[in-house]
Amino acid sequence: MNTFLAGMGGTSVYKPRLFSVVVEFVPVTFDPCLDHAFATIEDANGIPRGELAQAHFIKPVARRHPAQMSAHAIFGFASVVSANHAIRHRLFVDGRHVMAQKLLSEPICCLKCQIVGTGHNAVACPSVHDMCARCGDMYRTAECTVLDTERAYSNCRAAKGQFCGHGTADRSCLVFTDRLQFALERNPEANYRYYPTDDPATW
Repeated sequence: MNTFLAGMGGTSVYKPRLFSVVVEFVPVTFDPCLDHAFATIEDANGIPRGELAQAHFIKPVARRHPAQMSAHAIFGFASVVSANHAIRHRLFVDGRHVMAQKLLSEPICCLKCQIVGTGHNAVACPSVHDMCARCGDMYRTAECTVLDTERAYSNCRAAKGQFCGHGTADRSCLVFTDRLQFALERNPEANYRYYPTDDPATW
């Protein structure tokens, strides 16, 4: 691999594929930045050392509620066997037995126009104006001052649906759930609980 990278140029970086799982209700005492964090989880769950290659909480720590005790995280495993082991047997993390499920891709929501499922991001967005993710008006979300009860998702407004009371991040939004279902129906892996391997138990 080093020879291959050398031939590609000095700025080339090799990133192996990781098999990611969503781990639910992880104690906030878990700190993936600690040197021994990954090894502790591997040893507690009978997973070979070096298999847990990446871990991070989904929501930024700075946005947690002061009294929050747990949060969802994404763990990336180096092999499909270890990822499936986590899904099948769950994981012990900081003394708690937590559920794990395969991470499935979701439709992208542009952070500029706030439209979900277009396939473009903010850099490639054709929209001239920024749209607020909370109220749907034409300014940056950070400038929004509306109350939670006044939130209005621009996608739902365009679809003439019930847009009041929720913003872009609301996963119960009917526009989001419809486009998520559309994406999952076209993703063969979404039909399987595990990452498929030669083991029939993963089919």
